[in-house]
Amino acid sequence: MGDATESTVSGVQVQHGDHIDTIESVDFVFRAQRKLSFTYGAIFFAVTLGIPASSVWWKGWYATPIWGGFTANYLFVSLLYYIFLWAMAWTYSKQADKLDLTLEVMAEEIAAKAGKEG
Repeated sequence: MGDATESTVSGVQVQHGDHIDTIESVDFVFRAQRKLSFTYGAIFFAVTLGIPASSVWWKGWYATPIWGGFTANYLFVSLLYYIFLWAMAWTYSKQADKLDLTLEVMAEEIAAKAGKEG
């Protein structure tokens, strides 16, 4: 099957092969994805900016050895920051996958309704 567009009571449906979406369902998922992206971007920016800002505001952050001569700043930047980035990327991808699944479920519901009507 080729691409087809048809009007329905719930809105415009767009079919790509066996997959059917409506403007509303895609818009819902895209808005959620945009919110998710901006949220994680803001968290990343705040933590990344917080590292040098902590050095300006708290001398103990960069000048006081806490373990084996390492400062809190060094330990955070050399180890904890990478763990934070990995954890953030992992949770982001899991939440983004849930949004993709939501769109897939919505498409299945739309296809089921179209099958009953047609």
